[in-house]
Amino acid sequence: MFFDVAGLTIAVPLVELGGIHNFTKATPLMGKPDWFDGVMLHRDEKINVVDTALWVMPEKYNDELKESLNYQFVIMLSNSNWGLQAETLVDTVTLQPEDVKWIEATSKRPWLAGLVKDRMCALLDVEALIELLNNGINVQQV
Repeated sequence: MFFDVAGLTIAVPLVELGGIHNFTKATPLMGKPDWFDGVMLHRDEKINVVDTALWVMPEKYNDELKESLNYQFVIMLSNSNWGLQAETLVDTVTLQPEDVKWIEATSKRPWLAGLVKDRMCALLDVEALIELLNNGINVQQV
Protein backbone atom coordinates (compact mmCIF):
# COMPACT_ATOMS: atom_id res chain seq x y z
CA MET A 1 0.00 0.00 0.00
CA PHE A 2 1.30 3.44 -0.93
CA PHE A 3 0.79 6.62 1.08
CA ASP A 4 2.06 10.19 0.84
CA VAL A 5 3.79 12.41 3.37
CA ALA A 6 5.05 15.88 2.44
CA GLY A 7 5.33 14.98 -1.24
CA LEU A 8 7.13 11.71 -0.52
CA THR A 9 5.50 8.38 -1.37
CA ILE A 10 6.15 5.48 0.98
CA ALA A 11 5.13 1.84 0.53
CA VAL A 12 4.26 -0.59 3.30
CA PRO A 13 3.73 -4.31 2.53
CA LEU A 14 0.07 -5.24 3.01
CA VAL A 15 1.08 -8.33 4.99
CA GLU A 16 2.67 -5.99 7.53
CA LEU A 17 -0.07 -3.38 7.53
CA GLY A 18 -1.76 -3.44 10.92
CA GLY A 19 -4.64 -1.21 9.86
CA ILE A 20 -5.46 2.35 8.88
CA HIS A 21 -7.17 4.81 11.19
CA ASN A 22 -8.37 8.35 10.70
CA PHE A 23 -6.00 10.65 12.55
CA THR A 24 -7.78 12.54 15.30
CA LYS A 25 -5.54 13.96 17.99
CA ALA A 26 -2.34 12.79 19.61
CA THR A 27 -1.55 13.67 23.21
CA PRO A 28 2.15 14.58 23.55
CA LEU A 29 4.26 12.87 26.22
CA MET A 30 7.23 14.47 27.95
CA GLY A 31 10.67 13.04 27.41
CA LYS A 32 9.96 11.52 24.00
CA PRO A 33 11.86 12.21 20.75
CA ASP A 34 10.68 15.14 18.60
CA TRP A 35 9.30 12.75 15.96
CA PHE A 36 7.00 11.16 18.56
CA ASP A 37 3.78 13.13 18.00
CA GLY A 38 2.02 11.54 20.96
CA VAL A 39 -0.50 8.88 21.89
CA MET A 40 -3.82 8.61 20.08
CA LEU A 41 -6.72 6.63 21.49
CA HIS A 42 -8.67 4.44 19.09
CA ARG A 43 -11.32 2.11 20.54
CA ASP A 44 -9.54 1.92 23.89
CA GLU A 45 -6.28 1.16 22.11
CA LYS A 46 -3.26 3.43 22.66
CA ILE A 47 -1.41 4.16 19.44
CA ASN A 48 2.09 5.66 19.44
CA VAL A 49 1.90 8.21 16.63
CA VAL A 50 5.01 9.10 14.61
CA ASP A 51 5.36 12.39 12.75
CA THR A 52 6.44 10.57 9.59
CA ALA A 53 7.86 13.62 7.82
CA LEU A 54 10.05 14.46 10.80
CA TRP A 55 11.20 10.86 11.20
CA VAL A 56 11.91 10.19 7.51
CA MET A 57 13.37 13.54 6.46
CA PRO A 58 14.50 15.52 9.51
CA GLU A 59 16.97 17.52 7.40
CA LYS A 60 14.07 19.05 5.39
CA TYR A 61 11.72 19.51 8.32
CA ASN A 62 11.20 23.16 9.21
CA ASP A 63 8.36 25.37 10.44
CA GLU A 64 7.06 25.90 6.90
CA LEU A 65 6.90 22.16 6.22
CA LYS A 66 5.33 21.50 9.61
CA GLU A 67 2.58 24.06 8.93
CA SER A 68 1.90 22.60 5.47
CA LEU A 69 1.36 19.04 6.71
CA ASN A 70 -2.21 17.81 6.74
CA TYR A 71 -2.10 14.42 8.40
CA GLN A 72 -5.35 12.55 7.80
CA PHE A 73 -4.46 8.92 8.57
CA VAL A 74 -2.40 6.71 10.86
CA ILE A 75 -0.84 3.68 9.16
CA MET A 76 -0.41 0.93 11.73
CA LEU A 77 2.80 -1.09 11.58
CA SER A 78 2.11 -4.82 11.77
CA ASN A 79 0.55 -5.79 15.11
CA SER A 80 2.58 -3.21 17.06
CA ASN A 81 1.18 -0.10 18.72
CA TRP A 82 3.17 2.16 16.33
CA GLY A 83 1.46 4.22 13.65
CA LEU A 84 2.89 6.47 10.94
CA GLN A 85 1.01 9.65 10.08
CA ALA A 86 0.00 9.96 6.42
CA GLU A 87 -1.51 12.82 4.46
CA THR A 88 -3.10 10.75 1.70
CA LEU A 89 -3.58 7.12 0.82
CA VAL A 90 -2.43 6.58 -2.75
CA ASP A 91 -3.33 3.03 -3.77
CA THR A 92 -2.65 -0.64 -3.30
CA VAL A 93 -0.67 -2.57 -5.90
CA THR A 94 0.59 -6.13 -6.05
CA LEU A 95 4.34 -6.03 -6.44
CA GLN A 96 6.57 -8.77 -7.77
CA PRO A 97 10.11 -9.20 -6.37
CA GLU A 98 11.54 -7.84 -9.62
CA ASP A 99 9.49 -4.61 -9.14
CA VAL A 100 11.72 -3.70 -6.19
CA LYS A 101 15.38 -2.72 -6.08
CA TRP A 102 16.21 -4.56 -2.86
CA ILE A 103 18.66 -3.02 -0.42
CA GLU A 104 21.21 -5.58 0.65
CA ALA A 105 23.42 -3.61 3.04
CA THR A 106 20.98 -2.84 5.85
CA SER A 107 23.42 -1.38 8.35
CA LYS A 108 22.93 2.24 7.20
CA ARG A 109 19.14 2.17 6.71
CA PRO A 110 17.70 -0.95 8.34
CA TRP A 111 14.16 0.45 7.95
CA LEU A 112 14.49 0.47 4.14
CA ALA A 113 13.72 -2.86 2.46
CA GLY A 114 14.11 -1.43 -1.02
CA LEU A 115 12.91 1.02 -3.66
CA VAL A 116 9.83 0.42 -5.78
CA LYS A 117 11.32 0.90 -9.25
CA ASP A 118 8.40 2.38 -11.20
CA ARG A 119 7.56 4.90 -8.44
CA MET A 120 11.05 5.44 -6.99
CA CYS A 121 9.66 5.33 -3.49
CA ALA A 122 10.77 3.68 -0.26
CA LEU A 123 9.49 0.22 0.64
CA LEU A 124 9.56 -0.11 4.41
CA ASP A 125 11.08 -2.98 6.34
CA VAL A 126 8.35 -2.86 8.97
CA GLU A 127 9.97 -5.13 11.55
CA ALA A 128 13.24 -3.16 11.45
CA LEU A 129 11.29 0.12 11.66
CA ILE A 130 9.34 -1.10 14.71
CA GLU A 131 12.61 -2.03 16.41
CA LEU A 132 14.06 1.44 15.74
CA LEU A 133 10.92 3.14 17.04
CA ASN A 134 10.87 0.93 20.15
CA ASN A 135 14.47 2.03 20.81
CA GLY A 136 13.67 5.73 20.24
CA ILE A 137 16.00 5.91 17.25
CA ASN A 138 15.31 8.12 14.25
CA VAL A 139 16.40 7.77 10.66
CA GLN A 140 19.65 9.72 11.17
CA GLN A 141 20.87 7.86 14.24
CA VAL A 142 21.63 4.59 12.50
